[in-house]
Amino acid sequence: MSPNPSGSGTVSKGKQERTFAQALLIKKYWWLHALIVTAISTIGLIALGVWTYSGVPPLVNFVSATSGEVVIPEYSMNRGKQVFHLKGLMLYGSFWGDGAERGPDFTAEALHRTFVSMGKYYELQIEKTQGRPATQDEKDGIAGKVKREIHQNGYDAAAGVIRLNDAQVFAYHELIDHYTKMFTDPTYEEAFQKGRIASYISNPDDIKGLAGYFFWGGWVAGANRPGEIYSYTHNWPYDPDAGNLPTYATYIWSFLSILVLFAGTMLVLYVYGEMKSLPGEPFNGRDWSLTTVDLENKGDAYVRPTQRATYKFFAFAVILFLVQVLAGILGAEDFVGGGPGESILGALGIVIPFSVVRSYHAIVQIYWFFMAWVGYTLFFLPRISKVPNGQRFLINLLFALCVLVGAGALFGIYMGHTGLLTDDMAYWFGSQGWEFLELGRFWHILMLASFCLWVYIIFRAVRPWITSQNLWSVPAWLFYGSGIMVLFLFFGMFMTPSQNFAISDYWRWMNIHMWVEVTFEVFTTCIVGYMLVQMGLVNRAMAERVIFLAVMMFLVTALIGISHNFYWIAKPTGIIALGSVFSTMQVLPLLLITLDAWKMRTERTKAHEHLAEGKQRFVMDGVWTFILAVNFWNIFGAGVMGSLINLPIVNYYEHGTYLTNNHAHGAMFGVKGNIAIAGMLFACQHLFQRSAWNEKLIKGVFWSLQVGIVMMMLMDMFPVGLYQLAHIFQYGFWYGRQQSFVTNEVWHTLTWLRSIGGAVFLFGGVLPLCWFILSRAGRMVREAAVVEEGEWTIYDKEKAKEREAWAASDEAF
Repeated sequence: MSPNPSGSGTVSKGKQERTFAQALLIKKYWWLHALIVTAISTIGLIALGVWTYSGVPPLVNFVSATSGEVVIPEYSMNRGKQVFHLKGLMLYGSFWGDGAERGPDFTAEALHRTFVSMGKYYELQIEKTQGRPATQDEKDGIAGKVKREIHQNGYDAAAGVIRLNDAQVFAYHELIDHYTKMFTDPTYEEAFQKGRIASYISNPDDIKGLAGYFFWGGWVAGANRPGEIYSYTHNWPYDPDAGNLPTYATYIWSFLSILVLFAGTMLVLYVYGEMKSLPGEPFNGRDWSLTTVDLENKGDAYVRPTQRATYKFFAFAVILFLVQVLAGILGAEDFVGGGPGESILGALGIVIPFSVVRSYHAIVQIYWFFMAWVGYTLFFLPRISKVPNGQRFLINLLFALCVLVGAGALFGIYMGHTGLLTDDMAYWFGSQGWEFLELGRFWHILMLASFCLWVYIIFRAVRPWITSQNLWSVPAWLFYGSGIMVLFLFFGMFMTPSQNFAISDYWRWMNIHMWVEVTFEVFTTCIVGYMLVQMGLVNRAMAERVIFLAVMMFLVTALIGISHNFYWIAKPTGIIALGSVFSTMQVLPLLLITLDAWKMRTERTKAHEHLAEGKQRFVMDGVWTFILAVNFWNIFGAGVMGSLINLPIVNYYEHGTYLTNNHAHGAMFGVKGNIAIAGMLFACQHLFQRSAWNEKLIKGVFWSLQVGIVMMMLMDMFPVGLYQLAHIFQYGFWYGRQQSFVTNEVWHTLTWLRSIGGAVFLFGGVLPLCWFILSRAGRMVREAAVVEEGEWTIYDKEKAKEREAWAASDEAF
């Protein structure tokens, strides 16, 4: 439907009836919209917190129901939890499905081995008492008995203990033997990293503590929650032998969430249709496209004060990008028994555990995103207002702190996981051992302090725009987006070493999920909005409205949608209800953003026409292609791949498999990585001399990165995830994670196929990008001491006209 600026036609002369889309766009109501979103989100988050703390499974002494003696002391299990994290076992295997996928899920393994050992105990009792092996009928009866006993909850709240029968005590002792061999016997079938690192954990008390801790995790996964017919983990992991099957809530809420998705999709399309009929055209920012005022007016003459100081963040970011990719290569090689990378390290006498390279691949990824984001947000600031006194000093201080945190994390993780640092020193200066929060506590705190300084630097620049008149302006959103992102990082500080895993993992996900699916999306929306305005693609008033609506939709769906990460980590059923519904709705803002993708795609043609006609001097082709990639990966990597695995019934079987990795690569690099590179190139095209810019190289980098990640996903991660899932359906989750399975011939073949995409990604994308950014250090334009009337002074004048126009449109609405 075409716009109707005059409001003529069938519309009566009286005041029109306001549509839902119009109500959303009227700025004077935005406070109300924000309050509604805040209220919904706050109530949801309070419910999650209350359920987490009230429904936590007991972590107390296990005692013998026969003798009353303590079998597994609580302090021993707490020591096991400490060893699990400090030695990086969450970056090798997983606990309740959370962690890495190279090793076993220790809780699923413990549950299944408990079932097998309990059956073995009863068969031995028959042999002992009757002098013959158990018959098949007796074995069948034993299997049913063991299944029933696993789901019986022996927790005695009055006594504060968990009572175990003799068969369970026997299973625990066999578990100790299993983990002793895993970590000390390189010939054992399930040896740690197939025995390539001997005696990774050798202290008998530590191994006993680990066995006790994993036994507790398996007990929580099997024992029915008081008053219910399913376990604390909603019968996860899937293990039909042990009686773990999907619950009725898993089926029901999966069905209801699909209905909500259909209803939400229809609502989004309806509102979008209403918006298309409103007056005005959003893609009419200026008479030029895909360039900026500074490029057109100054070309390669100079940049604004302090902008050159941001280059070092981009240089640091691409170095970290290379480190992250090399760590990923070493991690993949471990599945196939080694490769070129491990051979080189071996020749140098260097042994790096899988947990270390996995930590680097995860945490350095997030850190290089941040370095790029920090760099280009600081680059934007001189366009917003006059540079405050002392700003350059603060930028340099911030960079020094960021380098210190990066170096501390890289060396600390290695020293912690390899035992060069132990206990408290390992926790504070080595590694906390949590997936995506691997760095030591001291470096974690220093990182937060650094990011607070970043937000303060931004605030100093945008402070003139945080007024009642400009409260929702694009400059203000730069501060809000950055501030929200850093604020949510503080959730990680609520994790403590002594907490029950169900509580500490809750706070971990409150940190990580809020990064990935809330604040990163909010920040991405703000940055894309800013760049689209600067590149002449949308007018500022429209950018404000798009940012506001997208941010509100991300907040209302994703803040509570965090619950899909809590399905199986010992939370009550309400978690499944909220998680399934709200996580399914997370695709809706992505759908809304994508609806105008084709219109955005045509802007390149328009820009090159203007260039040929002499209307503009520059076209930011490279920046634009990476922005378009963000759009694609937002809907495909984050939306489609995420929705495929977030339905409770799908996630029940898929959780902890390579299908999660498939989604993670598409969402993390596809969205966060591409926007990091887009912003970096936006700044660098202003910083580098015109002769130093190489559009052909940027185009090659772009296609190599996108094609490379697609090849890795389609040639390995997606098919191997389906292969893994098929065997889980048949045998149980434990089977799809055992060593013999994840290192078999099929796995080897698919991993080697992945190296094809990895080679394209590395040699065609990462290395040329690193060379391009680092080699231009001496080819930057000069930095002017004083700049004439700034971009956002002009913006302030334009705002007066825009306010009048939008006030009139609000009145028309």
